[in-house]
Amino acid sequence: MNLHQSEGIRGVFRRAGYTLVDSIAEADVVLFNGCMVRQKAEEKVYGRIGAVVEEKRRRRLILGVGGCLGQIHGDLLLKRFSAVDFVFGSNGHVALPSLVESVLAGERPVVMGDGCGIDEGPFVRFSRVSAMVTISEGCSNFCSYCIVPFARGPLRSREPDRIVREVEEAFSSGYREVLLLGQNVDSYGRDRPEYGDFASLLDRVAATGIERIRFTSSHPADMTDRVLEAIASHRNVCRHLHLACQSGSDRILEAMRRGYTRERFVSIVRAAREIVPGINVTTDIIVGFPGETEEDFARTIDLLEECRFGSVFVAMYSPRPLTESGRLPDDVPSEVKRERLGRVLDLQRRIALEENERFIGREVEVLIEGEARGGAVYGRADDHRTVVAAGDLAVGDLATVRIEAASPPSLFGGAAVVQLERR
Repeated sequence: MNLHQSEGIRGVFRRAGYTLVDSIAEADVVLFNGCMVRQKAEEKVYGRIGAVVEEKRRRRLILGVGGCLGQIHGDLLLKRFSAVDFVFGSNGHVALPSLVESVLAGERPVVMGDGCGIDEGPFVRFSRVSAMVTISEGCSNFCSYCIVPFARGPLRSREPDRIVREVEEAFSSGYREVLLLGQNVDSYGRDRPEYGDFASLLDRVAATGIERIRFTSSHPADMTDRVLEAIASHRNVCRHLHLACQSGSDRILEAMRRGYTRERFVSIVRAAREIVPGINVTTDIIVGFPGETEEDFARTIDLLEECRFGSVFVAMYSPRPLTESGRLPDDVPSEVKRERLGRVLDLQRRIALEENERFIGREVEVLIEGEARGGAVYGRADDHRTVVAAGDLAVGDLATVRIEAASPPSLFGGAAVVQLERR
């Protein structure tokens, strides 16, 4: 979502007459659109600010810091970093060029998004292959560890006609794939029942004829069989489901306020594989949540073995301001968190390799996204697995590739068996 909003920021500045450049050394204005989901993401921004400070010592340069980081820490950022000229929030990006004008006029503004709307400005997309399209902003679930409702506000569903129109525009502009975005796509329409639900939105987007449709992220508490049936019903909805579990322990899931049990989560995974044969289910895991015992962690390990995810994003718990769990003692030692993270990664590497090796000898359809080493290219299969392929293929090609080898993160293919129509 941050990446897509950065595309919106780029679009707003281009519309205002600015030119996008490739390095700080060339820039007159530098913006950081910061994330606060984890402490590590926050610290990355602070580290990058230092590079801009050095440049500002040599010449006139305007620095703005915002996004979720600005929404939560607005005034603190101005106090901590004298080099920061203005701060902005997690929405309202159409006003950013006017903030630059305010700085040039000698002001040091702080402008927060109101958390009530969705920016409808222009986009300058990073990818030539996959177009990100927002379907909702914010979240009303309030998981105990998550800062998103505070940083991005409550759920706000976007009007379906606007969504469909943006998908159609992307398709007519040469994009073969759209990625539908929401903090929780399964809750789409719950704040605006007249918009319909996420399954009905998938039906409408599929009818545009765009070749591939992806979405992220899904929440187990809000997932329905209707969504799974919509995936199964449409050839152009990709067979991939990112379903964040976070823990295999019911005790920890309750403390996280996730709204489901381990049994309920496993039942969704089973249903997904029954309704959508060949679907690739991926997940998120947090290790070291306050109070997590070795027994709780063992339940998470068991879950990985039982569900056999295609990939797992795993992070060590870090307390976030304003959240319920942020007020609890962070009582799992950092060395224990690191050890548990390592065990998850080691197990998942084995599972991913075993699952990927099943594809050797098969043919998969791959959308080429970029160039790899040695003249090869890489892209995504329909089920979101990364495929590295040889042959005369270019970014944006959709090709059928025979898989010859596998590693935990990737599949490897030879020359394209069939190169589908180039757009």
